[in-house]
Amino acid sequence: MLKKLDIYILRKFLGTFFFIIAVFILIAVVFDISEKIDDFLEEDVTMKEIVVDYYLSFIPWIYSTLAPLLVFIAVILFTSKMAAQTEIIPILSAGVSFNRLLRPYFVGAFILLIISLFMSHFVIPRTNKNKLNFEKKIYWGKYDLSSSNMYKEIKPNHYIFVKTYSKSANIAYGFKYDIIEDGELKYRFAANNIKWNEETQTWLCKNWHERKVDNGQLLLHQGAVRDTVLGFNNKEFIKEKRLITTMNSIELTEYIATEKAKGSIYTKDYEMELIKRTAVPFSIIILTFIGVCIASKKSKGGTGADIAYGLGLASSYVFLGKVGEVFAVNTPISTEL
Repeated sequence: MLKKLDIYILRKFLGTFFFIIAVFILIAVVFDISEKIDDFLEEDVTMKEIVVDYYLSFIPWIYSTLAPLLVFIAVILFTSKMAAQTEIIPILSAGVSFNRLLRPYFVGAFILLIISLFMSHFVIPRTNKNKLNFEKKIYWGKYDLSSSNMYKEIKPNHYIFVKTYSKSANIAYGFKYDIIEDGELKYRFAANNIKWNEETQTWLCKNWHERKVDNGQLLLHQGAVRDTVLGFNNKEFIKEKRLITTMNSIELTEYIATEKAKGSIYTKDYEMELIKRTAVPFSIIILTFIGVCIASKKSKGGTGADIAYGLGLASSYVFLGKVGEVFAVNTPISTEL
């Protein structure tokens, strides 16, 4: 049960954190508006789309991104102030151990951890849908988000290859569709290019040829143009990794399993996104503990020195986290014993 000391520290902890996060969010929104104001004026967007679809989705994303570091700053700020006002020493002199002093800090960190976990796994993926749809309308239409050298299994024994794919034109170049059974090529459909028709949900194939084995006989067909259904749509060629941020963790887990079955080379990125949704919020606990250890001792430099020292450690923590993320995604480490 929480006592007066716990409530006193917890109130300072949460109050300082929410004040700091509100200030940082306000600053981030102001800078973002100043940076994007020309794009808002140039494009056909309404005030409702800017406020509701974009900024109400932008704020949770900023909160999730900044929360661990701002928890660290908040802990250092109010703890260092308590130490400077000689509040920590009487508490410890009264027989309260340092471990007991940590209790309200960890209670506060646990509350913020639960909030961050719920937001990162479920709330932010939902708000990201509106945010990304808005950004597509403003920016993505200006660029051709193409893919190249893609090879994947779309269902058991069915493989597709495309040399390049243009998202803006919905055209795949250097296309091949193979059916391989027991190591033997049973069927191949190839075309110089195929274009996706969204209305009819079909592919328009140009300069195509078809090869298949039927009752031991090799059959060859070819033609200039063919409108056909190939059993998949244009989403198989789109590599917009940001789209995984719009999936909640249940959907993302199912998507990873599907992509693994297809032989996608991007499953490590998807798995890293899923892991980060838990790992980043848990860093709140770690940074809270580090912050208390730094700021609970009264120093000659005061609060400023504690914050400077803490920011140095926090920067190192973030840097090493990014390095670890790159190694985890790009280093081929075997999981076999």
